[in-house]
Amino acid sequence: MKVALVDLAVHRAVVGLLESSPTWHTLVHHAEVGSTQDEALALLREGTPPGLIVVADAQRTGRGRLGRPWRDSVSGATGPANLAITATVKLPERSVGLVPLAVGVAVAEAYRAAGGMPRLKWPNDVLLDGRKAAGILVERHTVAEEPVLLIGCGLNLDWRGVERDAEAAGWISLAESIAADVDRVKVLVDTLGHLGAALGQLRRDPAVVLRDYRGWSATLGEAVRVERPGRPPLFGEAVDLDADGRLVLRTEGGRAVVDVGDVIHVRAATG
Repeated sequence: MKVALVDLAVHRAVVGLLESSPTWHTLVHHAEVGSTQDEALALLREGTPPGLIVVADAQRTGRGRLGRPWRDSVSGATGPANLAITATVKLPERSVGLVPLAVGVAVAEAYRAAGGMPRLKWPNDVLLDGRKAAGILVERHTVAEEPVLLIGCGLNLDWRGVERDAEAAGWISLAESIAADVDRVKVLVDTLGHLGAALGQLRRDPAVVLRDYRGWSATLGEAVRVERPGRPPLFGEAVDLDADGRLVLRTEGGRAVVDVGDVIHVRAATG
């Protein structure tokens, strides 16, 4: 499939979103950048207020959680294959830990609107058919002595016909999952619209976002291994999320709460 890439910043659907949204005011679109996170931070430091969104079709130096490089493409998958998004906001400190969950809900809603059947793997992966179809990164920074959040998400949109190496074998794109073309502008607008709504809900009633996330979760009810930086892994059943969005496990030693770690689904706990 050949897709003519347009400047998303001037697309009428994007303009309509920006004109109607209480959260977003500006979108900057690049065919390629080093990192949308770095580009957004530079624009904030130049004086653009939060509410800015930076979108790119490809990144050269994207990054994921825990400082890892984020590989948002595979050989032969460029342009319409991906979207890298960084949105900038200010939020009350008490809600910051729930932001990655709110982003996951927003992407899941957008993927469902496109025909997908997504699930969310705690803390920052969106799955289709059990494989990773989007990743999320939230960073805190201080700009002009004010705290801001950079909300990054990388969306795999269309990798049909693209060969995978071993590293990318566990990834999938939306077009592959739904076996159809993807309207990338609609996915972008839906994601940002749902994200704005979810962030507003965090300010009003964070418990609603937790409820929504639980409904999408592929992790709750699973037996998991949690790899933690510099600490032994944890084994147990993922039973809930606490009020701060941390994963609650039932382990042989009792209840454990995880705030940082890589979750591996071992098997269905009920199976």
